[in-house]
Amino acid sequence: MKLTRPLTREQLPAWWAERDTLFAASTADLSTVERIDSVGLALLVQWSQALAARNQRLTLCSPPDSFYPLADLYGVGSLFELPETDSRSQHGSE
Repeated sequence: MKLTRPLTREQLPAWWAERDTLFAASTADLSTVERIDSVGLALLVQWSQALAARNQRLTLCSPPDSFYPLADLYGVGSLFELPETDSRSQHGSE
């Protein structure tokens, strides 16, 4: 599923209204998402947990640079599949 708006507190009501559709997908294309804040990361964590209940993992494609420090800070990076081309080393967050 291609996401096109920021994953931020301001956008949470719109994202939450779409959660049934979002949480059914196992891939999130974040290539056009310019920003993720802690609320957006929490939404991705909930999405990941919804998939985990069905023995699936959430794959994040092309997350913005703001994803990596937040995922490291909150220790949630292991909840997501990140394709090799999206490795942390490319984003300077190791």
